[in-house]
Amino acid sequence: MKKCKIFIISIFVLLFALSLSAKDYKASLFGVKSDGVTLNTGSIQYAIDYISENGGGRLVFYVGRYLTGSFYLKSNVTIQLEEGAVLVAFHSIYDYFEVNGTNGLILADSVENIGISGKGVVEGNSSAVLKSIDEQIEKGNLEKTAKQAKPVLANFNDCGNVTIEGVILQDACGDVQVFSGCKNVQVNSVTVKSTSVLESKGIVFSNCTGFAVNDSYFETLGEELSSKGTSKNVSVSGSVNSKGKKLKASK
Repeated sequence: MKKCKIFIISIFVLLFALSLSAKDYKASLFGVKSDGVTLNTGSIQYAIDYISENGGGRLVFYVGRYLTGSFYLKSNVTIQLEEGAVLVAFHSIYDYFEVNGTNGLILADSVENIGISGKGVVEGNSSAVLKSIDEQIEKGNLEKTAKQAKPVLANFNDCGNVTIEGVILQDACGDVQVFSGCKNVQVNSVTVKSTSVLESKGIVFSNCTGFAVNDSYFETLGEELSSKGTSKNVSVSGSVNSKGKKLKASK
C-alpha cells in the first residue's frame, strides 16, 4: 500500500513538472516581426527549435501580419495564433520545402505532441504564390508541374498527437491540410475557406489511426474531406460545409 501511494505521488509530481515545462514564448522575443513585410522564416524556425529543445511549449503570435515561408514544427511545440494574428505565406515558390513529396507552409515530419491553435489565421496568399509558380515554370526553372508545386497550408507526415484547433485556414494554393500516416489527430472548431483554386480540398488524410474532425466549417471548391489509403478509427462530428450539409467520415 505504501509503495502504491509513493507511485501515485510520483506520477503527480511528474505531471506537475511537465505542466511547468510547457511554457508560452512570445514570437517577438525571437525577432519575429508583425509588420507584414519582414520575411520571418528563419526567426520562426529558430524559435520552434529552441522551444522544442527546452522542454516544449507554445510559440505565441499576437496581433499583426507575419510573413513566412516553410517552417517545420518540432516535438512538443504548438503554434498559438491569438485573435488578429495572421501567418501570411510568402509569395516566392523557392521559400517552400516539402515533406513526403508535397510542398507546405507548416510542415511536420516524424514528430509528436504538436499543434496549431487560437483564433488567428493562416493565410495561403494563393494568387501571389501561383503567380510565382507560373513565372518560374515559364522560365524553365521549375522541374515540377504547377499542380505538384502548389504548397498546402499544413502538411504532417508520420506524426503523433496532433491538434489543430480554433484557427482559420484560408486561401490555400492547393489542398489545405494533409495528414499521412499520423496517429491521434484532432481537428477541432476549425474554419477552412479555400475558394481561389479549383479542387482545393479541406483535409486529405491517408493511413492514419485515430483521426477526428469536430465542430468545424469547410468552404472549399474541392472535397471537404478526402480519404486516401486506409485509415482506422476515423470520426466526424458537428462539422458542416458552406451549404450546411453535415459531413461524414468516409467509409
